[in-house]
Amino acid sequence: MMRFVALALTVLLAGCQARFLQDEAPSQLDHVKSAFKLYADQLKQSSHKTLTHLDDTEFKDYKVFLGQSIDNLHGYFEKAFEFITPVATQVLDATATQREKLTKDIEDLRKQLEPMREELRQVLLKHLEEYRDELKPFVDDYLAKERQRMEEVRTKLEPVVKSLKEKIGPNWEETKSKLTPILEAVRVKVAEYLQEAKTGLEPYIQEYKDQVEKGTIEFREAVRSGELRKKMTELGDQVKPHFEKIVEAVQKFVSKE
Repeated sequence: MMRFVALALTVLLAGCQARFLQDEAPSQLDHVKSAFKLYADQLKQSSHKTLTHLDDTEFKDYKVFLGQSIDNLHGYFEKAFEFITPVATQVLDATATQREKLTKDIEDLRKQLEPMREELRQVLLKHLEEYRDELKPFVDDYLAKERQRMEEVRTKLEPVVKSLKEKIGPNWEETKSKLTPILEAVRVKVAEYLQEAKTGLEPYIQEYKDQVEKGTIEFREAVRSGELRKKMTELGDQVKPHFEKIVEAVQKFVSKE
């Protein structure tokens, strides 16, 4: 049956294929020539555009050479196509009679098949209608049973769903009553650990605060009395000779270069 349907569809498409072949004409050669020239010109332009990236690079000297090579290749392609065109034209002219005969035969075949295609279409439609009529009672019965079954399932689930809704509230309260002591015990234990940690760290925290406060007072006193400036001046005097030696060594190295 599937092979028969495939064969029938092939015959139905024969008319479309005949029109496609009939539309082919010798003007295709001109179309191919124009398309080839357009592609070659676009390729040439894009290649020259790419070569502009060689400007201000170490390969800029090759730009002219590469551009000339691209122009030469473009010219070779055009000359080759011009050489092939007369040959292709001769071939088309030599086969003109055969092509006209083929076109006429295809058109005649299309006209001959047109009424047959219509008859075949009507036959296929009739067969499909028969298949549909044969299957319709079964499909309708199946859908009716499925709807009835789903309605039965929904009817059976209604009391179950209602019972679940009624149990959710009390069950949550019961769960909460058992969960709350656990959470409270955890909270108390965590609070104890935190308090013990705080108690153990308080001496260290207080000592750190005292040290910071002491250091701040000493720094302020050093700034106020000028002691800090004196220490910074002494440190600068100690570092200055070493810095001068570094500068002198760098200058000597630069002068040698």
